[in-house]
Amino acid sequence: MAITQDGAQLFGFTTDTFKSMVVESFTLSTPANRVDLDDGDGQPLGATIVPQRVEASLTVQVGASQAPPAIGESVTYGSYAILVTSVDLTESQADYQRYSISGYVKTNT
Repeated sequence: MAITQDGAQLFGFTTDTFKSMVVESFTLSTPANRVDLDDGDGQPLGATIVPQRVEASLTVQVGASQAPPAIGESVTYGSYAILVTSVDLTESQADYQRYSISGYVKTNT
């Protein structure tokens, strides 16, 4: 089926094409901090790496009439429950919108 411009609707769409989020990309990362260990005189003894929380980044598409997740809301992708910390609209075209979503993977849930 070809999609053509009919002048009334951008790209000829007349209804939402997505009823839920379609995930384009998903990335997990675990940043870490280096902690230097000193003796009582301030002389270095060594260093260690302390991992931080697991961060998630998603790029999703949703229908134009669907609201994106709100900051503080939980989004589930596969076996991950992600607490949303950032939602940015990156593209809006015809009946869909593309969002970049960032957050932290919930632990102990």
